[in-house]
Amino acid sequence: MSRYDDPRWYEEQNFAPPVPNKPAYDDLNTSQEADDEPFQWQNGSKQPQILQAKHRRQQILRQILVGGALVVIAFLGGWFSHQYFGYQVGINSQSQKYAQLFQQAWNTVDQNYVDRKAVNYQTMSYEAIQAMLKSLNDRGHTYFLTPAQSKAFDQQYSGKFIGIGVQLRQDTTSKQFVIGSTLPSSPAEKAGLRRNDIILTVNGTSVQGKSLDDVTKLITGNAGTTVTLIIQRSGAPLTFRIVRAEITEQNVIMHYIPESHIAHIQIVQFADGVSDQLKDSLTQAKRMGATKIILDLRDNSGGVVQEAINTVSAFVKDGNVYIERDSSGKETPVPVTGNTVDTSMALVVLVNENSASAAEIVPGALQDNGRATIIGEPTFGTGTVMSRFDLPDGSVLWIGTQEWLTPKGHFIRRSSATGQGGITPNIQVKLAPNASILTPNDENVQHMTQQQIFTSGDAQLIRAIQYLDQGH
Repeated sequence: MSRYDDPRWYEEQNFAPPVPNKPAYDDLNTSQEADDEPFQWQNGSKQPQILQAKHRRQQILRQILVGGALVVIAFLGGWFSHQYFGYQVGINSQSQKYAQLFQQAWNTVDQNYVDRKAVNYQTMSYEAIQAMLKSLNDRGHTYFLTPAQSKAFDQQYSGKFIGIGVQLRQDTTSKQFVIGSTLPSSPAEKAGLRRNDIILTVNGTSVQGKSLDDVTKLITGNAGTTVTLIIQRSGAPLTFRIVRAEITEQNVIMHYIPESHIAHIQIVQFADGVSDQLKDSLTQAKRMGATKIILDLRDNSGGVVQEAINTVSAFVKDGNVYIERDSSGKETPVPVTGNTVDTSMALVVLVNENSASAAEIVPGALQDNGRATIIGEPTFGTGTVMSRFDLPDGSVLWIGTQEWLTPKGHFIRRSSATGQGGITPNIQVKLAPNASILTPNDENVQHMTQQQIFTSGDAQLIRAIQYLDQGH
């Protein structure tokens, strides 16, 4: 991060007041005595008095002009410094004022609150940080991770971790803990857990009233150990006993639809190595006879931006992936790498309201470069480039330090005031309330034909197949 973006920068500099200059008029003190020995001409005569006086007047005039210029420069310098640095220091004084206000509130609670058992300093600090970041309105992008959450986050984007293989979320209204999805070939999927299952207990402990971090800790454990979940689906609660294991996450999954020569390729998240996996899938699809591609980015929450750049570069030979804008307004285009795989096959990208961050960079770039048709629903709307800041206890701040725009300059971040933002599909298709997304893994497991896909209820995937079949 640029030090100029950090208010503390101003506190670290040595802004000691300058030593006052000697007043300009001191050099023109008329009481100063002349030399005892006047200048001698070559003929030995003394300089005429009129020339001495004229020389003196010229010297005085030059000194007055120089001194006056110095006064003007000093005045302008002082005015500019007041306008610029005074403004900056004003910002810093606001920061100090409210930082002190928060510290005073903290000290008041710490010293006076009667129920000492209820005072949990870690909880107080973590929730205060979370509330502070929430006030920035960088929807779902600038956020705080506890040490446990940060460890899980790092594992998730490394492609390997120990667990049961579920993506968990907490419903903002009901506060229930819901399984967003199960990872392909994971213990959770093999045990029969499904998307939208509600977790009631973990190893006999009710999850009601707990935080997402608490529930994550209950579910995680060493490889080979068992975790028991009671799930609410429909009807009576269901019990699942699942053995934890090391999971190598498959982030690129393909199903080939021979009837239409379409490769349905899903990118689960943009973890390290995803673009290489995509290239392998594209090569395999071509060998199988694919002439058209559906790139499925639905429910993809993003990930590593370089993987997004590489993904766009696989389909686009020339052009930009996005434009990066810093806090000063400076814009820097980020070009494709030149490492293409296919620049001619018909391409559709599927997105929905959960496609975010890197999963918005890709469709935005492919759309603006005229390489793909986007089908689905407007995306989440996260238009900031993230920077990681590690805190001393292992917790982490992820903060949006730069904004990104599509190659044509469209701003992506969703406005908290208008609700507008995200990538708008060329063809908008909503899923029915009771319909589910059909993934390539579902199609592979069930050996689905194109006709079975057409009866699945996944209107977005069906529309993509129909669009490609019509020769677009």
